[in-house]
Amino acid sequence: MKRISLAQKMIGAFFLMGIIVILGGILGPWGITRTGKELKAVRQDLVPVHHHLGILREGQQAARRFAYALVIPENFSDAQEKARLLEGLGRVLTDMDSSRKELEALSLKAGGEASLRMDSFWEKWKSALQKFIQLCKEGKREEALAWLLGQEKEVFEAFGNQLEGSASVLIQRLGGPAAAGKTDVVKGVRRWVLSGTLIGMGLAVFLGVLFSRSVARPIRRILMGLTDSCERFESTARQIAVASDRLASGTSAQAAAVEEASSVTAELSQVIQSNTEEVEKLQVISGESTVVGQEAFEYFRQAKKATKEIKQSSEETSKIVKTIGEIAFQTNLLALSASVEAAQSSEAGIGFSVVAQEVRNLAKRSTEAAKTTTALIEETLRVITKGDDLVRASLGSFIAYGQASAPINGFSVKAAEVAQKQAQGIEQINVSLGEIAHAAQKNAASAQDAAAAARQISTQAAELKKVLHELRAIMGEA
Repeated sequence: MKRISLAQKMIGAFFLMGIIVILGGILGPWGITRTGKELKAVRQDLVPVHHHLGILREGQQAARRFAYALVIPENFSDAQEKARLLEGLGRVLTDMDSSRKELEALSLKAGGEASLRMDSFWEKWKSALQKFIQLCKEGKREEALAWLLGQEKEVFEAFGNQLEGSASVLIQRLGGPAAAGKTDVVKGVRRWVLSGTLIGMGLAVFLGVLFSRSVARPIRRILMGLTDSCERFESTARQIAVASDRLASGTSAQAAAVEEASSVTAELSQVIQSNTEEVEKLQVISGESTVVGQEAFEYFRQAKKATKEIKQSSEETSKIVKTIGEIAFQTNLLALSASVEAAQSSEAGIGFSVVAQEVRNLAKRSTEAAKTTTALIEETLRVITKGDDLVRASLGSFIAYGQASAPINGFSVKAAEVAQKQAQGIEQINVSLGEIAHAAQKNAASAQDAAAAARQISTQAAELKKVLHELRAIMGEA
């Protein structure tokens, strides 16, 4: 057996199987033909019986449906519909009578009298239906309905029961002896076919075992080698896919981190640019504030000078007002003396007394005005003195502020230079990060492609492994 090639083994096995199939093909059709002849003979006797019995059963139900349809008021009053239903009922009776006669002929052929016992029930049911038809034709719907609801059920059930009993007897007489003989023939054919089938199955099993043992061994060795190689290949591809996935994941994370850092540096660049602009604005404002401070200092100095002059003028005015007060006081004394002299004089001094009184009043008002003016001037001097003190203090504070803010301009210039250098450095960092991000994206894409290729290889290896397992299952090695 070892020197015979695989092709020769397969040809020999299929040749023997072909012989078994040919023998089975001869024995099978012979048994089928013999059985078919016997069944055909039985069918020729029994099929007509079942056919006519079916017509009688269906006709009985159809007659009942026509009868109930006739007593419906709408159908009964419609002449055309009524005529159609009566015609259908008559056709049903005709078909049933024809089938009953055929059954009688078959019963006589079988040597029985089953149909004779059905005649009385048939005639009774037929007569009742003809009476119902006559009532319908005469327009007596109530009488027809009363018969249908009263006597119809009894007649219908009696005829139906007799029909089923006669059918059973007729079928038993037609199929009994003949079927028994034909059953013996069929059993004999069955034994022949079963014996041939068992013998063929035994030979097929024997040849199958012999063929499988001689063919499966070399194929089994090849399958085992292919399966081991496929498993190793699948494991390697899976490891490559995992490593590529990790590389792709790490590269993607690196690219994301670089992009985030680039975003942060871009924001930082904007902040530095904004700071540079603010520093430049501060430098301009600092210069302007220096000029404004100098002008304000000059205004403070002039205000101090003007305050001093106002104070001096107020002091001189106060002296003049005091002098006016003294003059008014003396005038008042003179007016008082004149009044006294006028009172001591004759009537000619009355007019002089009046004038002296008016002068006195005027001097009194002048004195009061001088006092009021003096008080106002003193209050003005007090306010001017306080304002002068405040101007002096403000001038000192402004001088100190000018001395303290003088270096700010220099600091702002240096800050602007530093911010410009920072902006240039951030710009260079952004360029470098962009190049790194581009390279990381390329690496991630390459790693993803490698992972996809490895997964595809792993999938193909798994499919090949599945095919090998199926082949091993076919060979009985699963």
